[in-house]
Amino acid sequence: MTISQSMSARKAEAIARGVSTREIYAVRAENAELWDAEGRRYLDFAAGIAVNNTGHRHPTVMAAVAEQAQAFTHTCFHVAPYEGYIRLAERLNAMTPGDFAKKSVLVTTGAEAVETPSRWRVPIPAVRVSSPSPAPFMAARCSAWR
Repeated sequence: MTISQSMSARKAEAIARGVSTREIYAVRAENAELWDAEGRRYLDFAAGIAVNNTGHRHPTVMAAVAEQAQAFTHTCFHVAPYEGYIRLAERLNAMTPGDFAKKSVLVTTGAEAVETPSRWRVPIPAVRVSSPSPAPFMAARCSAWR
């Protein structure tokens, strides 16, 4: 039995069927390439979440992660705010078009992006950014929240 076959059997026992996957079990990735448990190399056209613009393990991103891990790995901004969150919000606000005051909120999922402002009960101005990637549009839209 191959490693992938073994992992498929384990997946069938441990993971709900509603989670759709391919039978490519990633063990390593770099730039636009991914290697599976059998050592086969693939071009990663799916690019994994959050690596669309830089590829897997981009040196600049890896250095920033290592530097951040020396300070702290995670804190909930709502409990213990930190300067990096504020700095990113300031940058997003400055990049967002429009001559009105802007504020940002950083979220993890699309559901949070949609549900969070609904709790604020304030109008959300529509801001469009011309870009091939949806990320700047989402950043601009989030920055328009007041």
